[in-house]
Amino acid sequence: MGWEQVDEGRPGGEWLVATENGLGAMAAWAAGTVNVRRMPIADLGRTVGAECHGPTGHVRARTEPFTVGARELVDEEIESYLLDAGVPLPPRGWVWLIRRPLTFRDDRQFWAHLDQQIAQHASPAPCPSEIAPILQRAMAKLYAGR
Repeated sequence: MGWEQVDEGRPGGEWLVATENGLGAMAAWAAGTVNVRRMPIADLGRTVGAECHGPTGHVRARTEPFTVGARELVDEEIESYLLDAGVPLPPRGWVWLIRRPLTFRDDRQFWAHLDQQIAQHASPAPCPSEIAPILQRAMAKLYAGR
C-alpha cells in the first residue's frame, strides 16, 4: 500500500478508527489503499488517563494532557513495530481509518476478529513479521467481492 495515495476521510459510518498502535497501523496497511482513509491528528486538548500510586498502596486515577513527548513515543512505537514486520512506515501526523467490512456491526467485532485470526494462525508469542501476512490474508478475505 502507498500511504501517500490514501484519501482523506472522517470516522463514522463505514469508517472505523485504527487503534493507535503498531497493530492498528499494520491492519490499515493490510486493508489496502481503497479500504483506508486518513485524517489529520488533533492532539491539542487531548488527555490521557494516569494512575498515581501512593505510599500506602492507594491508587488514584487522574487525567493528564497528551504531550508532544507522548506523541513522539506513540509514533516511535508504531514505527518500531512496523519496521520489525517489514511494513512501510506511514507518514506521521495522521489518524488512519479502515473501512469496516460488511460482516461486522461494530468496531469491537472487527478487532476481535483480527485478534482471533492472529491467535489461530500465529505462534503463542508472535513477532510483528509473523503477524503481517496473517493480517494480509484476513483482510483480503474480508474485502473479497467488495
